[in-house]
Amino acid sequence: MDILRFCWCAVWVIGTVNIWGARVAGVWDEIVFGQPSSERRHGFSGTATEIVRGGMEEPARVLLPVPGERVEGGNMTFTMEVDPERQNYFTARFWGSDSGNSNLLILFCEGKQVGYRHLGDYDVLDIANEDLPRPGHFTYTTVPLPLSMTKGKKKIELSIRSTGRIARYGNSFDAYQKVMEKPSKAIYKGYTHTEACFRPSKKEIREFEQGERRVRTAPGEEVMEEVRQFVNRQISGYMKKTEIDQETAALLAYAYHEPWTVAYRNKAVAELVIRTADQYYERFAREPKSVYDGSWLTVGPLCEALNVFLPEIREVWDGKMANGRTRRENWTDMFAACVDYAKTHRRSYTNQSMIVDLHLYNVNRMLAVFAPEKALPVWQALAFIYESMGIAPWSGSLSADGQPTWPLGKAYYQFSPDGLSKELGYVGGYGEILNWMVHLYEATGERGLTDTRDPLVRAQMLKILHARSHFRYPTPDNEGYAAMRGESVIGWRDHGYYPAGITYGERGYHREGTPIMAAAATLDPEAVAYAQQMMEDNQFFAVVKEKMKDRGLNSTYTLLRLPGEYELIMKQPRREGRLPMSEGMPDVLFSDEEVGVVALKNGDEILYTSLYWRANFAVNFLARVHYITPECDRVATVFEDIRYTPSGYTYTRPERNNLFFSPARNFYPEVKSAHTGEQLPIARIPDGVEFKPGQESVYAGKGDFYTLRYGKYLIAMNCTRDRTFEVAVPTEGRVHTFPGKEVVRDKVLTVQPRSTTVLIVE
Repeated sequence: MDILRFCWCAVWVIGTVNIWGARVAGVWDEIVFGQPSSERRHGFSGTATEIVRGGMEEPARVLLPVPGERVEGGNMTFTMEVDPERQNYFTARFWGSDSGNSNLLILFCEGKQVGYRHLGDYDVLDIANEDLPRPGHFTYTTVPLPLSMTKGKKKIELSIRSTGRIARYGNSFDAYQKVMEKPSKAIYKGYTHTEACFRPSKKEIREFEQGERRVRTAPGEEVMEEVRQFVNRQISGYMKKTEIDQETAALLAYAYHEPWTVAYRNKAVAELVIRTADQYYERFAREPKSVYDGSWLTVGPLCEALNVFLPEIREVWDGKMANGRTRRENWTDMFAACVDYAKTHRRSYTNQSMIVDLHLYNVNRMLAVFAPEKALPVWQALAFIYESMGIAPWSGSLSADGQPTWPLGKAYYQFSPDGLSKELGYVGGYGEILNWMVHLYEATGERGLTDTRDPLVRAQMLKILHARSHFRYPTPDNEGYAAMRGESVIGWRDHGYYPAGITYGERGYHREGTPIMAAAATLDPEAVAYAQQMMEDNQFFAVVKEKMKDRGLNSTYTLLRLPGEYELIMKQPRREGRLPMSEGMPDVLFSDEEVGVVALKNGDEILYTSLYWRANFAVNFLARVHYITPECDRVATVFEDIRYTPSGYTYTRPERNNLFFSPARNFYPEVKSAHTGEQLPIARIPDGVEFKPGQESVYAGKGDFYTLRYGKYLIAMNCTRDRTFEVAVPTEGRVHTFPGKEVVRDKVLTVQPRSTTVLIVE
């Protein structure tokens, strides 16, 4: 398919009334799984599948594990009617109280796989986890059917196949593909339709009584004592070891200043940390690269620990080691080698950049104590932190002669002006990096002395906390209690995170952070208000208790911080404010034109969309949507219109069923992709940025102007700095602006640079 034809198809999806107008809503076909008459009409056949009575006592089918089968579980095949000319979509209906047991459900069209199994722009039908997406409500997932497979046809054959979960970073087949051990999520219905926004029939939409908002009564404050006991048991075990790693050393050094721990002012901790540094040097002496090559950490955590014990270190640093040199001389060599490596091996993804630069800063600080003449100037080490936090342009790794390389150009920032990280677009879980910002903030000062920390880092951290506050939405937790969850459906690097974990101000459920880390570090009124909202919903203790199930070192380290943080927050007066998407809050529109994302709350509806969606290699004309209404949830990958500045290059989709986050993970050679051969245009790459087609680039798939029509919403986003674009106003219905609610009488609206216009058609 040539590019012009593809662009025409993307526009055609938007509508036929005018270039952006809504097309007549309608479902072409519908199959009710588990209903014999409906299945017969659609030529249904299946293997390892059974009928169940699920949500609202409606029939459905689950796909079962197949004993001895390494990859796939049950499957089912059926035929459905389609429009022979227009773009068709397939939507599956699920029950929001089903977890799905972390299995995958993959749609096949005419025997070929629709979507990619890991982080594809065309996503697979369903990637479940153990949580409940929307308890007590139906959810709908929409994927586009390849136009090349429906063109000229009135019916097509579709299949839904099940597999076990995939471990997304596994580099071998066995590490990557897990055996399916439990049944899939129940599948209630399937639909084919031509409108991007699937609209259930009036018969299907039921009025759900919201009921009284239920707040947890347990667990309670007793959890904090459980935390102390758990952490002390872990610390006691660490201190009995004769050899520990550097992350354990950092944990013990932190515990050294916590009065409630068994490590408090314990001289044995200082001795163990110094002994650990000696052991790391011995590794370095045998093979220097063993302590830094390929590592984001180098010896950063070790230096963080050593910084706690400078008086003790100065007492022993002139002592001779086995090679006849002093400890100071030996450690200096190791620190200097790690600084040299880190400054020449920086990472471009935001979270990775922050981790590398945090540890670079800590190692350089220790090097400055041991040999100031060999360390980077403090301003240069701090400049790396500013770059990772989006305060200054990201200059990349230093060259061999110590000069910045600017691989993404001299105007690329790790965060947008609105406060979202870029990997390459919006990220859910990987964008929840306030924990790393707290570590960076704390590294710039002395422990417990907030006035010594960098004010620019603090201000940027709070700006990012505010931006991400729009990406928490209200939904019951797994037990039906009031909660807020993070938005991950529209995230570029979020695989199997529908839903994401309980999240208020911060992502506290993750092993590397706490729910109140930034709030306690800054005592900012907004951050404290979000922490207090979580405590009023009594979700704080529930998240902490769940967190204690993780016996890993990182989780223990963050739990170690919690008692002090909790005590500090509890001393604060009640601050005004709640998360913007909370029930009862006013309408709000948040847009980020650099990241290409929109979040809006319209009454009791919430709409999230990534207009710039997983376009790693080229402009793909796809948007990702999460639409939350009182009746149901909708998750959709749909076509949109994108205007872009052409580069003259094109990208052809390869024969892959597992789009390459890593080229090595093409584990299913017998499975053919429905998207192979599709040609996409590559947007212009800035001068001075190295690029070749097929290479991932933050620029290759970025449009200048996006227009998405999804249901009653028309979203027009201008991502340029100095150009205006026009958008045609739909001619059907009454049109008004959002959130202003002003009636629109013009036929065309002008969208200014770096702005987003939202219209509602009623």
